[in-house]
Amino acid sequence: MVDIIIPIYNAYDDLTKCIDSVKKWTDLDKNRLILIDDCSPDERIKPYLKSIEDKNIKVIFNEKNQGFSGNINLGMSQSEENDVLLLNSDTVVTKKWLDKIVECAYSDVSIATVTPLSNNATLCSVPNFCEENTIPEGFTIDSFAELIETISLNMVPEIPVAHGFCMFVKREVIRKIGMFDAETFGRGYGEENDFCHRAEQIGYRHVMCDNTFIFHSGTSSFLSEEKKRYIEEHDKILKERYPYQIQKVAEHCRDNPNSVVFENVKVFSGLRCNNKKNIFYLVQSDFREDASDNVGGTQLHVKDLTLGLKNEYNVFVAARDYNYLNVTGYIGDKEYFFKFYIGEKPKYPIFYDKKMADLYGQLLEAFRIDLVHIHHTYGLTLDLYKQSYEREIPVYVTLHDYYSICPMIKMLDQKNDLCIGKDSEARCTECLNEQQDIAKTVNYIKIWREEFGSVLKQADKIIVPSESAGKIIVSYYSFLKDKICVIEHGSNVLRKIERADEKNKKFHVAFLGGISPAKGSEYAFQMVKNSSLDIEWYLFGLFGHNNLSMLSRKNYHKIGGYKREELPELLKKYQIDLICILPIWPETFCYTVSEAVLSGIPVLVTDIGAVGERVRRLKCGWIVPYSATFQDILQKIDAIKNNPVEYMQVCEAVEKASIKTVNEMVEEYKKQYEKKLGNAKNCDIFDRKTIINGYLWANDRNGIFDNDLQKRLNEAEKKIQTITNSVTYKTVLALSGVKIPFRRQLKSLLFKIYGFVRK
Repeated sequence: MVDIIIPIYNAYDDLTKCIDSVKKWTDLDKNRLILIDDCSPDERIKPYLKSIEDKNIKVIFNEKNQGFSGNINLGMSQSEENDVLLLNSDTVVTKKWLDKIVECAYSDVSIATVTPLSNNATLCSVPNFCEENTIPEGFTIDSFAELIETISLNMVPEIPVAHGFCMFVKREVIRKIGMFDAETFGRGYGEENDFCHRAEQIGYRHVMCDNTFIFHSGTSSFLSEEKKRYIEEHDKILKERYPYQIQKVAEHCRDNPNSVVFENVKVFSGLRCNNKKNIFYLVQSDFREDASDNVGGTQLHVKDLTLGLKNEYNVFVAARDYNYLNVTGYIGDKEYFFKFYIGEKPKYPIFYDKKMADLYGQLLEAFRIDLVHIHHTYGLTLDLYKQSYEREIPVYVTLHDYYSICPMIKMLDQKNDLCIGKDSEARCTECLNEQQDIAKTVNYIKIWREEFGSVLKQADKIIVPSESAGKIIVSYYSFLKDKICVIEHGSNVLRKIERADEKNKKFHVAFLGGISPAKGSEYAFQMVKNSSLDIEWYLFGLFGHNNLSMLSRKNYHKIGGYKREELPELLKKYQIDLICILPIWPETFCYTVSEAVLSGIPVLVTDIGAVGERVRRLKCGWIVPYSATFQDILQKIDAIKNNPVEYMQVCEAVEKASIKTVNEMVEEYKKQYEKKLGNAKNCDIFDRKTIINGYLWANDRNGIFDNDLQKRLNEAEKKIQTITNSVTYKTVLALSGVKIPFRRQLKSLLFKIYGFVRK
């Protein structure tokens, strides 16, 4: 049995709330409530206390004021056997509070006192340590207490002193060191510290019950000036008696050694501050600016969706970034960033892995995910599909390319020949052997399509950004026909059309984006190299082709990288007349078509995939056959340049072309999501330490639960040693200090081949 001692002095409204909560959440058949009125002048107190007196509710009315310490001692003396719990009258207790506190107290024989978490309890204050907090937005007292129990790390961390607002004390400790020093500390402040220091000196400890929350409104019985005087006087006494222990308390306040408890509460109270549905995106690379590969069509699309939906839903974005899985929670205007170590990207894709499955399961539970939307799994496993299906979480998939059909993604073989509809076991085996080192004895493409087919078949919706992409997917997975939905990507580039009036200027032709072989870099190289000087060529973006990057001509200008929103101004600045988009693979969408149209510039494209499909529908330019040579394309550009009437007609069509906005795209996705949201079955079973550790690592604080840290440091050290001992590294170091012709081009080439070069 526990004696719950509540000293009372006025504060009627607080008192009734406190008693109501104690009666609601406490088994008073097994425990006793001792109420001590210390001569309250409020006339409502006495009749109220008399009205609730019962078998296990004992009421004591003092004939003269005894002060806080005297009341506590009076309560402690009501039994010689029972443990006691000191409870302020301005508190509100919560579900299972006493059972959890008692369990915590008896988890270790060395524990003397237990203090739960509270909004206002100095060393035990949450979310902010040593502050008077309010209940976080979006929570009630009870729901906040439920959250803390659910997400608690159950560390039972040690604290130097208990807090008297809600302080459990074992009876054995009272027997050994006596009760509070009422004679010295009079009406209050410092008596619980004195008691705790005495207990510590005979071998006991004081702990925080980090799975229990009790609301504490403040010290209603004390006037602020009076309290200030007590604090000053009693602090001097404590410092004289316990100089070492007082220093420990000061150091604890300074260093906050239990910070992980407060961080954990702060993070989850932010993540669960509303009743919005939670959507989980998976993408191959993160769009965060601090991520390693944050530019690409898929990343841009997911970014647009996230920013467009974050006020409607809570959006969580997971993406590989080197050896980590980044996870960012977008909760309204706030972001919560996590990093989880998953190891190096394997050379050979792994379909299923227990560690990844466990992590995905933890994330789905911790963030209470209602819908999963998988955008890409390159460099990752397929475990998110299965973990979602097990929890009956709806799964949507956007197929941004053809990775689900072939690990080479673009449906180009080792010779850069298109193989859609032409692939066979023999051809695929040869291609994968040359490009991925897959043994010819393995029918890899068959296994690949079986694995992807099995998870896609169970998905609720398959989204593709173009009709042409959907047709190609269905040609390999016919059973997906009825699940496929076309939603074009939106663009947030503002339409801005201003044409140059300069007469007799040369014709200006541009290439946009990361120009790689698949995106027609060989076309571009040959066109620039073999064209006449009456065309000015511009390359906006990054190089993915060595010959093109090293090519130097008077009429060839390399502008470099750009941001989407900057493009209209750049195109205007360089007076671009035509944009060439010449992929050799069937792109599923192509943002550069949208960017060109919104900038008012006609395009010239190859007739393949979404590029040809969109230009034909939008009437925003010219189309050359997929089989066209670079000479054919140059002839087409000459024809466009030499026919100003036709050119202006196409320009007028470009100005009228309708490009979907990001907001319009977002609305289409919302309509799709609403069809399935609400069917998830999460059970809140997850490793709290894994989640908070991911948060600590991501935010530049050491992960205190990370057992793999030393292993990772050792791996990193070995890699650095391997690099520094390599012939390549030593060669680069030697070349970096030598003055030789073409040094810049050579360094650029080395960077492309090896990924690094010393400046």
